[in-house]
Amino acid sequence: ELDDMHDALILWFGENYLSLDPEDVKERIVQDKHAEGIDAVLIDQRNYNLVFIQAKTVTTFENTRNNFSENDVKLALEGVRFLVKGDYKGKITPELENLIDEYHELDRTGDYKATVLFLTLKKEPVDNKYIEDFKKDFPKVVVNFYNFEWLFDFYVNKYLPMRADPPKRISFEVLTNLLTKDSPDRSRVFTCKGKELAKIYNDYREAIFQQNVRYSLGLRPKSINRQILETAVDNAKSVSFWYFNNGITIVCKTINESTSGKVINLDEAQIINGAQTTYALYEAYKNGNLKENVEVLIKAIESNDRNFIESVTLYTNSQNAIRLRDLCSKDEIQTKIQKILLDSYKYFYERARGEFDSLYPTSEAKEKLLDENYKSKIINNENAAQSFLALYLNKPAQAKSEKGRIFMKDTAGFYDDIFKRNDDIIPEKILMSWKLLKYIETQKKEYKKEYKIAEDLPEDKKYEIYKYDFLLHSEYFILNLFKDFLKDGKFNIDSEKTDLLDVIKKISNNDAKILEYYESIKNLLAEYIDDRRKKAGYYHNKFFKNEQSIALVRNFFNQKYAFIEVMPPIK
Repeated sequence: ELDDMHDALILWFGENYLSLDPEDVKERIVQDKHAEGIDAVLIDQRNYNLVFIQAKTVTTFENTRNNFSENDVKLALEGVRFLVKGDYKGKITPELENLIDEYHELDRTGDYKATVLFLTLKKEPVDNKYIEDFKKDFPKVVVNFYNFEWLFDFYVNKYLPMRADPPKRISFEVLTNLLTKDSPDRSRVFTCKGKELAKIYNDYREAIFQQNVRYSLGLRPKSINRQILETAVDNAKSVSFWYFNNGITIVCKTINESTSGKVINLDEAQIINGAQTTYALYEAYKNGNLKENVEVLIKAIESNDRNFIESVTLYTNSQNAIRLRDLCSKDEIQTKIQKILLDSYKYFYERARGEFDSLYPTSEAKEKLLDENYKSKIINNENAAQSFLALYLNKPAQAKSEKGRIFMKDTAGFYDDIFKRNDDIIPEKILMSWKLLKYIETQKKEYKKEYKIAEDLPEDKKYEIYKYDFLLHSEYFILNLFKDFLKDGKFNIDSEKTDLLDVIKKISNNDAKILEYYESIKNLLAEYIDDRRKKAGYYHNKFFKNEQSIALVRNFFNQKYAFIEVMPPIK
């Protein structure tokens, strides 16, 4: 989906190390060729961190031995200096200005720290004089280098284990065998030394965790429960660790006990609950502070039933480790949508993270199920729900900025409004809204190509491209407005299955009518945004994430297209 390996490196790092939403990272990669030495401006809202990135890839492996250019360091730091302190308005491209406007608004709150991050597949520069000079003027701004060696270590010791198969066998010395249960699923509950668990993590890292738990906690060891760690290293409290801690739950393919009963071997074992405890014990062990008398309760369950294992994972992690999307994956409505979309339309509706790759691990299996274009036929149910939320429920801003509420089933969530059990054509609605979103995203990708060459054009031609830069942020708003154009075109997308299928067919065939609707929406939205951006404090990220904005846009559109339904302002 990205233009080059350079952008892919930023996205990979943002998603896998900073744990940011990849869609958000993509929007924050600067498309301009001369962007003051800045390649991305990322917002880490969980850690209140504003991150300027300059990234450098290499063309050959031998180039990883080269040093990062000191001139590039100077260029990036001078760029940050200008953007943070300088009068940048009107002097940089509109997309970079949009990102820097957001930076300043967040920085003024006093809650955020700033970081300049050099992400490189090379070595660090020979001289750090430019960094030292910058730090004198900006002592509170963190400057970090993530060079080839660091990235390689992260890749080997964190990224790959996240995707690795579980270890063939792990062993525990049993201190106390508390419970033996052989039906309906064989299990053993026992006590082991905390040091044994720490050593197992030291040997296998994230491979010891079940995939769901890996994605939830595997990359953020600093988020461990400090009280667990403090108990494990405290002279007085460590003896009570077993009583204070809930223990570890492990699923495995086979439980093998020694004749003496003093050793338990677990084949293809995965920890499905207890990641924080494991990290805490490892941290203490690594630092040489883990007390010998620390003991841990282990519950081991033998099962090859994938559904059963997922259920145990979900129920034992209901507090924080598993995403709501995964908790909802077994709902009847999710299963129904998946079956209908696959059986009737040859699209795979992915109910949980990694489901498609897990069920169909090879390219041959994927192509057999969906055909050689299978990548375009995998529907992420979170992304599909976002499209439905924007199109049918008039919540494009929430679709963009509040997708964490999609799988919430209480009054604060959107789940029951999206996945209505009594709507017989919900699979077709999901498919149509998702297909339309993908169409709009394709148009956005084409616009990016024009935007990247605009800097070298004459001012009048440059403006004709730059005035559409909102397209990099507005896909859910465009999707929402499409609904009215389709209805005006006599497509009953609320209750007629045949009309929904007709729209789906037109989207797949790049029908001229769909393009006509898109162009009408794009051009009138450009007119509205052109006026709106003149107001103080406007920037795209804020506007298209504000739930009040769609009412303003719809009311403006209604002045030209009477069929656009107006919305009362949200109080």
